[in-house]
Formats: sequence, structure tokens, C-alpha cells
Amino acid sequence: MKRFLREPLVHFVAIGAALFVAFAWKGGGSSSSRIVVTRARIESFAAAFQRTWQRPPTADEMKGLIDGYVREEAAVREAMATGLDRDDTIIRRRLKQKVDFLAEEQIGDRRTRERDALYARLLAKTTVVIEKAPEKK
Repeated sequence: MKRFLREPLVHFVAIGAALFVAFAWKGGGSSSSRIVVTRARIESFAAAFQRTWQRPPTADEMKGLIDGYVREEAAVREAMATGLDRDDTIIRRRLKQKVDFLAEEQIGDRRTRERDALYARLLAKTTVVIEKAPEKK
């Protein structure tokens, strides 16, 4: 029995099982089953509703806004967990568009030169690898 317990494979399996149990006990990382709707988010829902409809939302309308957000969040988490966000041109374009919007908010009227500088800083942090297409025979 002592020889069995000294085997590296036994150590590896034991450590793996311990990590698995700890990870499952802690909640499994970022794909938690808990969706938190903060007070700030609820206030932003109410403010957006007020801007659109020129009146505050009723209790039922507020419940509908919150329920819609929760359904959206659950769907987004599932989509990301299953990899639906990967290799999707539309999602990539939308993310780039959001970065452009953020840059415009920060930059204002100094657009082209400042935006080019922003992208230069972003690209300086990355390594670009372009794979060659397989050669045709």
C-alpha cells in the first residue's frame, strides 16, 4: 500500500480531484449562476424609460425592464459559455464600434490624429501573427 501511495500518478489524481472539488465548491469562476441587478442599473433603466416616454415607469413596467435585463444577461452568459461570441464578424465589428465610440467621447473634435494614436497604442501591446495559406499542390 505504501508503494501505491508513492506513485506520482496517485499524487496527480489526488491533486486534480482536490482542485476539481475546490473549484466546484467556490462556484465555478465567472460563469456564476448569480445575476446581480444593482441599484445603479435599476436607476439607469428608469432614466432611459423616462427619456423615451417622458414619464417614470410604473411598477409593472419596471419589473418588465428588470426581467428583460435578467433574461438578456442569462442568454449572453450562455452564448459566451458555448463559444457563440468567438469568430463572429458582427460581434467583432460591434466591439470595435464601441471602442470607437469611447475614443470619440474622450477625444472630441481631435478625431483622426488622436484615434490613430489610440490604435497605435493598442497595437503596440499586441503581437500580430498572420498565418500563411497552405500551398496549393
